[in-house]
Amino acid sequence: MALYRRGIIWWCRWRIGGAETRETTGTADRAQAQEYHDRRRADLWRAQRLGERRVTWDEAALAWIDERSIHKRTHSTDVLKLRWLTPRLTGRALPEITTDLLERVRDAKIAEGRAHATANRHLATVSAVLHFAARKSWITAAPAIPYLPENAGRIAYLTHEQADALLAELPEHLAQMARFTLATGLRRANCTGLEWRNVNLGRRMAWVWADEAKAGRPIAVPLNDDATAVLQERLGAHERWVFTWRGKPVIRTKTKAWDAAVKRAGCPAGLRWHDLRHTWATWHAMAETPLEVLRELGGWASMAMVQRYSHFSPGHLAQYAGRIARGGHEIGHSVSEDDANPLIIGVADGIRTHDNRNHKPPTGNVLPLNQAVTANPARKRRVRKG
Repeated sequence: MALYRRGIIWWCRWRIGGAETRETTGTADRAQAQEYHDRRRADLWRAQRLGERRVTWDEAALAWIDERSIHKRTHSTDVLKLRWLTPRLTGRALPEITTDLLERVRDAKIAEGRAHATANRHLATVSAVLHFAARKSWITAAPAIPYLPENAGRIAYLTHEQADALLAELPEHLAQMARFTLATGLRRANCTGLEWRNVNLGRRMAWVWADEAKAGRPIAVPLNDDATAVLQERLGAHERWVFTWRGKPVIRTKTKAWDAAVKRAGCPAGLRWHDLRHTWATWHAMAETPLEVLRELGGWASMAMVQRYSHFSPGHLAQYAGRIARGGHEIGHSVSEDDANPLIIGVADGIRTHDNRNHKPPTGNVLPLNQAVTANPARKRRVRKG
């Protein structure tokens, strides 16, 4: 019998080339099980008789994570995404992973209450695996990835008063780290992983090695007075690590203590540690720090990321905004260079009618815009149309 049950799940069994194969279909629906059986048997036949290789999602994902992702800084994040994706794609041959199927996978993530950006990051992982498989010639091409639109959103940052309130509410070890982040703009991982060997208080400098930086470039961290004060408070607390708690390096910052402090300080709900970096960059932009300098200080790979803060620093545009100052004149009016010429009234005065005539003709030394200016307006002759 080609299909049979084990409990409520249908299994399939067939013999090709003298070899018997048994597999679970993973479904309790008879129609779906029959479809799986027919497709799987055809794939096995083509593999044995025609030499075609049937690569499943599981094989491709494992090969990708071993060959490509293991060298990425986001390797652990990739593993977590694959743990969520694999149960929804397991056992499927790569050609069976279509755009329609990925839409269902995407919608399953949205149904968990996740944002579009989160669903898109999972789809990006699927895309990486499928394009990797295409380079291996396991599939002809990857399908279209059904990404969702993402809102640009607003950058969350704190005012100086809010930052002071938050620091007063945080426990000491988190407050010191937060002060250091607000002073240097370092990312969370670079703060928690900061070692004393990467600090030179004499030169008031710290640094992040390229293999520890998100952009893959070393970051020079000049220490201002606030950052230096924090490090001086931490001297002697630990031989190796700068920021510790109970003798061990700090790993987690988004804790119950953080959430409680954010609430007591009256900061925006959902405030993240990374928003302290946004706050640091925003304060710099408001202080007119050149964006190129800000890029170097923050360790961004390109100016595109820094441009998010450009609207906080419009000072260089002020001289241009003033070039069209009205100077006491109404919009739509202009003064002739010749003192003898009258003031010309434009359409902006709102005095035109449907026949382009002045509803209330001006009096005195003023002419409508559609009437020519002459030395003696009263003696202007009408020109007949031929």
